[in-house]
Amino acid sequence: MRLSFIYPVFLWLLLLLPALWAFSLVTRRASALRLSRFRFWALLIVRSVALIALVFALAGAQVVRPVDDLTVVFLIDASDSMAPAQRDQAIEYLNAALDQTARQGDKAAVVVFGRNAVVERAPASLDSLNQLNSSVVAARTNIEEAIQLGIALFPADTQKRLVLLSDGRENEGRSVETARLAALRDIPIDVVSLTGAAGPDVLISALDAPDVVRENQEIALTAQIQSSIATTGRIELFADGERIGIETVEIEAGTTFVPLQVSGGETGFRRFEVRLEAEGDTQPINNRAAAFTTVQGPPRVLLIANNPEYAAPLQRALEAANARAEILGPNQAPATQAQLKQFAAIVLVDVPARDVPRALQNALPIYVRDQGGSLAMIGGMESFGAGGWRRSPVAPALPVELDPQDREERADLGLALVIDRSGSMADSAGAGITKLMLAKEAVYQASLGLEQNDQIGVVAFDTLADWVLPMQPLPGLADIEQALSRLGDGGGTDIRSGVAAAAEVLPVVDAKTKHVILLTDGMADSNYADLIDQMRANQITITVVSIGVDANPALEQIAERGGGRFYQVLNLSDVPDIFLQETVTVAGRDIIEEAFTPARALPIPALRNINQLPPLYGFNATEARQAARTILIAPDNQPILAQWQFGLGRSVAWTSDLKGQWARDWVAWGEFPRFAGGLLDLLLPPQQTEGIAFEVRTDGPQAILELTIQDQEGRFIEGAVVEGRLLDPNDEGRAIQLTQVGAGRYRAVVPADTPGVYLAQVAVVDSAGQAIGNANAGFAISYSPEYGLNSDRSSILADLADLTEGRQAPEPAAVFAPTGQEVGAVQEIAIPLLWLALLLWPFDIALRRLMLRWHAVPALVARLTAWFRRTRSEPAASPTLARLQNARARLQDRVLRHRPHFDPQDQPQRVTERTVDEHPSVSGQAPPPRSAELSRPRATPKSSAQGDDAIAALLAAKQRSRRGKRET
Repeated sequence: MRLSFIYPVFLWLLLLLPALWAFSLVTRRASALRLSRFRFWALLIVRSVALIALVFALAGAQVVRPVDDLTVVFLIDASDSMAPAQRDQAIEYLNAALDQTARQGDKAAVVVFGRNAVVERAPASLDSLNQLNSSVVAARTNIEEAIQLGIALFPADTQKRLVLLSDGRENEGRSVETARLAALRDIPIDVVSLTGAAGPDVLISALDAPDVVRENQEIALTAQIQSSIATTGRIELFADGERIGIETVEIEAGTTFVPLQVSGGETGFRRFEVRLEAEGDTQPINNRAAAFTTVQGPPRVLLIANNPEYAAPLQRALEAANARAEILGPNQAPATQAQLKQFAAIVLVDVPARDVPRALQNALPIYVRDQGGSLAMIGGMESFGAGGWRRSPVAPALPVELDPQDREERADLGLALVIDRSGSMADSAGAGITKLMLAKEAVYQASLGLEQNDQIGVVAFDTLADWVLPMQPLPGLADIEQALSRLGDGGGTDIRSGVAAAAEVLPVVDAKTKHVILLTDGMADSNYADLIDQMRANQITITVVSIGVDANPALEQIAERGGGRFYQVLNLSDVPDIFLQETVTVAGRDIIEEAFTPARALPIPALRNINQLPPLYGFNATEARQAARTILIAPDNQPILAQWQFGLGRSVAWTSDLKGQWARDWVAWGEFPRFAGGLLDLLLPPQQTEGIAFEVRTDGPQAILELTIQDQEGRFIEGAVVEGRLLDPNDEGRAIQLTQVGAGRYRAVVPADTPGVYLAQVAVVDSAGQAIGNANAGFAISYSPEYGLNSDRSSILADLADLTEGRQAPEPAAVFAPTGQEVGAVQEIAIPLLWLALLLWPFDIALRRLMLRWHAVPALVARLTAWFRRTRSEPAASPTLARLQNARARLQDRVLRHRPHFDPQDQPQRVTERTVDEHPSVSGQAPPPRSAELSRPRATPKSSAQGDDAIAALLAAKQRSRRGKRET
């Protein structure tokens, strides 16, 4: 048992103890209170003990009692590299050790770990363990975190030991650093290597490829194969997801290098992958690897158009500007980031949003913002707002707003959509789609042609009509979809009910243009001509969309009478497009057709030294964003050509077309190829690959990105601003924070623990804000390190044991052997010490104030004994009454002693011999008459001076009595 202190700094207060002794010895003789030798030394000892108790209490005194109880924490590896047989082996070892536990106070805990560590069981007296119930991320082995958690579980008042059961294949964390912490705390780590009987394993450890090659250059790839056996196998080579070759190889035990050759192909970012099938291999999950190569050459441009003729003039002009232009339909265009990265720019040529797959729409902003790609949109009758691109994923990436501010600040268009929901609308339109489903899509497309200051409403009718979406300012897409979900098929067809609902509401709508689109497929009566005339009188027009050949022929006359258009639809898939185009046409805002010559707002090299630009005959109405560069403008200052930076990439908007309609004079213009080259310069960022080196290497679960920036003379560039982004295998981009680590050198470390393809890009700008260039890099995580070759990693376990003075492969019976650590149970005694100091205080007072002589002790004991007996024998009386009786008796005694002659009338209750002789009533004689009694002289008392002297003498005697009692 020993004593410890929580705050040992307070022990310096013990220096007051010598000062106390010195002060007491010096002032002993000078003190007015003369104490005997015994009292003096007793008082000094009491005060010293009290002072020591107070100081120890302030220092947090603790009593440490040695204990020999032991707590063992078992760390069990549950990563993917551990076979089920190895895990069973770990559980058997644990149960065997628990069976050998003989001491009552010993405890055990279990920690299960992979990439993370969790507590399977907390420290306690454990029974046998049947299976591991905790779930961990098994793709990695992090022994460091397991040791940290195990140390945190130990109680403070027991001896401690860690037992690590693992195969030692650490691929995350640094367990040696944590083992040093355990060694500092005198905690041994016993290790048990669980190797197991693994089968033959053949894997591809790496695929090496050059970073940059020229276009059509042969690319030399090298596949590195590791095998535990000699065997044969077949390698498949893939380029950009397509298999391009198969090769049979002889594999030796150990490492085998297999050279592969592939054509570089066209310019872009190329991804290569190899897959291996080997005889006798028991772990096929690690038989693949990937690599990336950038092919440099003329830029590749992808033109996306429904009609190739719309994009043909631009394609010829780009090829004349030394670019590779390719035309694909919306459904043929690639939609993954790895495929889009093959192109330097993507151009949407007069294509509506409805025809572009949603996956491609979502991929294009990421391609520009995160990967530094380039995007352009070319105008036309089905582009920008007229093409339904409002509120699409692509719209935020464009340099123009598709909802120009309304200068009149009032609703422009009030649109009522009257939809037939009769039973015939439930008929199939092909491919599992009904007519009513196409009608819902048509309503959705019509909403894309509206702006925020427009109003929309939807009326559904069969025999009756009701408002599915009441007339209101343009709501969000979610609200429109929710309203359409309530639209179901019904019974008969009464067109008048639907038209009447619209004719009743539209007249009170605050809109410059009011329009109705009627959709029906039925043979219904034309009994609503009066309603059409009424709407015309209120400046409301109506357009009729008739589905099929069975509809009422009078519908065309209704449309003509209502001032609108008539569409007879035989191909039902055209209905949504008709609704969108009709909305755009009625609104009259998205398309402006007039002849004008665009004016220059900003100079660009492509238009330098050109005096006169050709005229244009129409454009899509938009508004330039605040951060965009507007290069050409229309007479009303609306943008014709605009460009801006979106993330790492750029986007360009040309709001006129580039075909033989609005821009027919531009297409035939001799400087058009030069202008197309200028568009390409606006799209593509400046390249300076000679001075920018961007390299990526993986280190366990993370990737290290290193960037070097030099000028043309090889000098490192200082003060550059670097912006980077990384695209993970889930196509989610995140910013890369590159830190300068030297002159012109930058580095970033990013997590890369998910198998798959990673694409990284950086944009470099100098201190003056001028772009220096962009750089791309990629890397692939083919499989988790857990599936690597089953090599012997027992050396890691041995190092942990040696570093902490632990044991290797101890017997289960020796797991709970004492460690010899000096551990004790701690009990704080600060409060008892304070009580001790408090209890010594009365003794200090007694030694100083209580003057008790030894010869008076027997008398004091006798008096106390008599008082005790008297209180027990006499009946208890009222204390107040007893005090009054004693006071009365004392007063009577004083009077009798100091006044010997007194009148019997003064105290009739006290009768003496003298009064018997003098008082007639006592002597037996007849009392004299009252008059005689009054005339008889009274006895004369002593003078008042004599009485005062007696009282003074009485008081003096009382004081002497009290002084004597006090001395006693």
